[in-house]
Amino acid sequence: MLKVSKGLVTTLVGFWGLPAVACPTIEDLGKGIEFRTADGDVEVHRQLRPDRVTISVSFSDGDGSILETYLGIYLLSVIPIESGVPKPGDREDYASSEELAQWQRPVPDQSWANTTPGGGQAVSGPMETTMIAGCRYNSFEVVLQFADDDTYKETYDYLPDLGVGLLTKTEASDGTDTYSYISVRALD
Repeated sequence: MLKVSKGLVTTLVGFWGLPAVACPTIEDLGKGIEFRTADGDVEVHRQLRPDRVTISVSFSDGDGSILETYLGIYLLSVIPIESGVPKPGDREDYASSEELAQWQRPVPDQSWANTTPGGGQAVSGPMETTMIAGCRYNSFEVVLQFADDDTYKETYDYLPDLGVGLLTKTEASDGTDTYSYISVRALD
């Protein structure tokens, strides 16, 4: 296997005038990986510990949320952000740590269930490739339906190489919302 230094690649890319694309890897999750959506939302995914990822979501109006997830996809809690200020007193818990531990690590082409009150059903699709701003990631779709609301579904592109899920669609009795991701970068 040929190994090429990062400096050499950067020099060669600069020489030929090609844009250098530094695609985040799982090693970047500790400091944070920023994703931007087509509608201007910014998500920063950051690993707290091996099984926990926080997602700080910022909307263009200054509001947002801080989500704590299990395995980068299953929601533990949400802290709202109003005008840029987190409101920890308004934290909403969706499942306990014990309930979340009953979810399996997402895998392609399967279905699984978590029968606890904080659980639900999950169905995944085949392994595919997702491109975000020139970065190519293995991914598969995961559709989650929750035990406490069978009229609501969330669809994610799960990126196993990063250990995160990107919310691409929500379906509820009052309609469907879709989200597309247009950029990704590692934070310093």
